[in-house]
Amino acid sequence: MLNDWRLYTDASGIEQKHVAWHEVLKEIAQLDGSSRTLVHAAYGDHVDLVVAGGNNGKVLVQWKEHEPNEQHYVLALDKHTGVMSSLVIEGSEVTFPVSWCVPLELAVPVCGDILRTCDKGEPAQLEWLPVQL
Repeated sequence: MLNDWRLYTDASGIEQKHVAWHEVLKEIAQLDGSSRTLVHAAYGDHVDLVVAGGNNGKVLVQWKEHEPNEQHYVLALDKHTGVMSSLVIEGSEVTFPVSWCVPLELAVPVCGDILRTCDKGEPAQLEWLPVQL
C-alpha cells in the first residue's frame, strides 16, 4: 500500500506530507462543489492525481505521469458529445466537456485503485483520454 502521498486540498489550504492513500481517498469522497472542491495528490515526482468539483455530484479526474515521459489523462464517460458542463473549482465555475464530468460515485473506486497502486488501470464504465499539452 502506498502511504507516502503529498496532499493539498482547498479545504485545508496547506500541503500535507506522508499521507496514507485512504486519507487522500476520504478527501476525494468529500468533494462537494462549495467548501471542498479540489484534491491534489502527488507520489514523489512520479505521478499526480487531481480531482476537482463535486457540485451536482460530478468531478473532473486528472492523472499525470512524469516518468519515463510526461503523460496527462482525464477520466471520461464513454459518451462523446459537444455538450459542456460546469464544475465549481476553488470558487469559480469552469466549463469542461460533459463526458469529463464523472459521477463522484464512479470516480471514488477508480481513485482508490490509483492511490493503492500508482497505476491508472482500465476502469469499467469509464475511459482514460490522453490530453495533449
